[in-house]
Amino acid sequence: QDTVCTTKYSARSIMMSSTFTTQTLLTLCLGTFSFVSNASAFSVSRRQSLHGIAGVLTISSSPVNLHDAEAAVSAPPRLLSSAGSVRVEEIGSGLDLISPPPLSASDVFYPNSMIDTAWRVQRVITSAEGDLGQAALAWRLLGGSSAEGSFAPNKLTEVYEAKFLAAPETMKEASYEFEGKPLRAAILDRGNELSSRLALSRENIKWEGDSVYYSQRKSNDAAEAILTIVKRRIEPPSADGFGSDEVYRIESSAGGIFAGQNIYRAVKVRRRFRRGFDEVSGRRTIDCIEIATTHRVLDGVAQIELPTSTCKSRIRFTQL
Repeated sequence: QDTVCTTKYSARSIMMSSTFTTQTLLTLCLGTFSFVSNASAFSVSRRQSLHGIAGVLTISSSPVNLHDAEAAVSAPPRLLSSAGSVRVEEIGSGLDLISPPPLSASDVFYPNSMIDTAWRVQRVITSAEGDLGQAALAWRLLGGSSAEGSFAPNKLTEVYEAKFLAAPETMKEASYEFEGKPLRAAILDRGNELSSRLALSRENIKWEGDSVYYSQRKSNDAAEAILTIVKRRIEPPSADGFGSDEVYRIESSAGGIFAGQNIYRAVKVRRRFRRGFDEVSGRRTIDCIEIATTHRVLDGVAQIELPTSTCKSRIRFTQL
């Protein structure tokens, strides 16, 4: 009987004990997490609970005081900056889409010789892997055709027009050296590019800085969207070429029965450019390889290191 009594501890005796083991603490926290997540009277977010459990897992195996344990599992405070309260949402390799860090470059910079020029663009999908539904949706949201069968590797070539502008003086880093000479870079007219790809008038497209908004498009799942670049790395023009690595936060309809609600999607687009000349016409060309990956978004955080799909395209710019 004494043996049975010593193995049956009540919750009251555990809480009154001055010390207890980490295993007991973890059991209590997991039980509390299960209760809170099922109770309608509480609205504890999934991330706050995960932060709490993570705090418990970092406690050493030695006995701890109850007050120390409560401090360990409490949610981390919000930080303050000149812009006010900011989120502390980085989890592993995740990227916070709602309050991302400042961009490392003002735009993607193209060679100086492309300023005030127009180009014919030919784009073809070469491969698609992973969740093809997500890959196709991301392709449409970024400007691809919504026509049936248009998302087909090595079958259809999309043709549109692109224009380039001189980088504004406010972009202080938009200068580079080529063969020892300082040059001002060109930037892509993103509004014109989307207008040409989507066959929309410029009235339905608004391009401001790192965001492009379009509406009134004839598409079931990509009729309206806001494309915002939240992370960017670039390689300036050189004799070896140039490149870019950008993460888009796409705000658009959730679709289906939730079509009236907007959600965030994350797409990472990497491009590598190389200059050349057309063998037949002799006109200047720029060949590009593009890799676009989609990523799962949880509570506004994109898991950048875990793509759900990959779409590769080959693009050629030919000067008009």
